[in-house]
Amino acid sequence: MSTGTISGCTEFSTKSRAVSSVPKLLVSVRDVREAEIALEGGADWIDLKEPLEGALGAVEANVARQVAERIAQRKPLSAALGELIDWPTSNAQKLLEIEGIGVVKLGLAGCAAMQDWQGRWQSAAESVSNSQKSLVAVAYADWRLAQAPLPQEVIACSQANGGKYLLIDTFAKQAGSVLDHCSGEELRAFLQLAKSAGLQTVVAGSLLPASLAWLPPTGIDLVAVRGAVCEGERTEAVSRELVKGFRAAMAHRWLE
Repeated sequence: MSTGTISGCTEFSTKSRAVSSVPKLLVSVRDVREAEIALEGGADWIDLKEPLEGALGAVEANVARQVAERIAQRKPLSAALGELIDWPTSNAQKLLEIEGIGVVKLGLAGCAAMQDWQGRWQSAAESVSNSQKSLVAVAYADWRLAQAPLPQEVIACSQANGGKYLLIDTFAKQAGSVLDHCSGEELRAFLQLAKSAGLQTVVAGSLLPASLAWLPPTGIDLVAVRGAVCEGERTEAVSRELVKGFRAAMAHRWLE
C-alpha cells in the first residue's frame, strides 16, 4: 500500500475521538521468542499464527503450549486454527486442549458454495465453547478470492451462535491490503453491523502504519498486524522496533 490516497477510501478525521476508544494492538507471532519481542515492543494482545501455513495457519501444539506458559498470565492470548473446511481432520484441534489460550480463530475460505457451512460453524463453535474458549468469526474482505461467505453472512452466523468477536482480514496476502478490497465506508458499515450484533471487532489484513488514516475512527476494538512488524516479509522475524513504531503510529492516528 502506498502512503498516498487509496482508491475508493475516505481519510477519516480523529477530531473529538475519545481516548477510551483507542484500539488495542494485537501482534501475531509464531513462537515464544517473537511473543516476548512483541510484548517488549508494546503489544496489548498476543496471537499465535504460523505464516507459512496461510492466512490463519496454526502453530504446532508444543509451540502454543510454550507460549501459553510464558504469556497467558500477562496478556490476552489467541490462536489461529486454520480454515473451517479443514477443521474436521485438523491437527489444530489439539490447541483447544491448551490452557491459557482464551480465543481461537477459524476462517471460512472455500465455504461460500457449501450449503451447510453454518451448521459446520455451529459444530465448531460448540467444540470451542466446551474447551472454555471463544471462537472468532473471520470475515474476509477479499471474500471472492477466498470463496468465502459475505461479511454480512459471517456476522449473522456469529451472532446466532453466541459469538463475541469479528475479525475482518484478508485471505490472499499477496493481493493487497484489507483497504484494497473494502472501501473505508464499506469497512465502517461492516463494523457498525458487527457492533449492533454485540461483537468486539478486530481489523487486520496487511495493514501498514500509513494505512491507519484510512481506517474508520470508531468501531475498532483491536488492530492486528504481523507483516508490518516483521523484518521483511510476513514470514520473517518480528521486530521490537517495528512493533514500537506501529504502536506510535496508532497513538498518532487516534490521539493527536
